[in-house]
Amino acid sequence: MRRLRADKPPVETVSDALPVYKAGKYLTFRVARQDFAMSADCVRGILPVHEMVALETPHDFICGFAAVGGRDFPVLDLRAKLGIPHGSHGREPFIIVVHAGDEAGGRLLGFIADRVSELLDLRARDFRNGAVRGHGRPRRVLDPDRIMTADDWAAFWPNL
Repeated sequence: MRRLRADKPPVETVSDALPVYKAGKYLTFRVARQDFAMSADCVRGILPVHEMVALETPHDFICGFAAVGGRDFPVLDLRAKLGIPHGSHGREPFIIVVHAGDEAGGRLLGFIADRVSELLDLRARDFRNGAVRGHGRPRRVLDPDRIMTADDWAAFWPNL
């Protein structure tokens, strides 16, 4: 399992292919006082954190499981996955549910965000070096397909 480091763009650590960022709507959120953005096309829902069933797992980046529409999915601690120092979650943490993979064979994945900020309409020129520039603070762009590796998925769902 390769750890994502907080000082490097997380989308570049799992795959060697450079990501291509497209213009469109992006959901912005905060984790451990750091700002992130993710394409709204892959977001499937936002749940209150109390809908998660916490589980003891051998993986420090998995907090538990939740369900949307009868589909169970893992909920990640993005801080642990990205190697960000631990701290308390925000006053009203949420689970952002995203679709990872292609439409036919993809999986749901959730992660805890301290705060969901806003939905931005971004242009291609707003992206630079894995971050969104403009609309206030710079935000690192996360790609849900690159958060979990195949080994991460196989570690807790070996049949997939």
